[in-house]
Amino acid sequence: MNGQTEQAPHSEELSSADYAALEVWDPTQVVITPRMAARLWLQTSLRLTRAQKELHDAIFANDASEAAKDRYAEARAELDSAEAWALHVARNIPRYR
Repeated sequence: MNGQTEQAPHSEELSSADYAALEVWDPTQVVITPRMAARLWLQTSLRLTRAQKELHDAIFANDASEAAKDRYAEARAELDSAEAWALHVARNIPRYR
């Protein structure tokens, strides 16, 4: 995102690498419009929900195989990243009502 970007991309278009890049993004360098803030909050909510579901699915599909352990580790890491992103948004993006 740059200073000329008004809209955030759709959450389906963002990968973990995209979120990692955004986590170090400096919100003071971008004008946050009410529309952009709403999109970021929506993306944050969707990402947390998806990560929580993936972790839940990994926990209940655990059959003690290496693949299941890997799936759990990946889901846990994604949820940790989603939570970090949510904190970043909460600290830096105003909530418009």
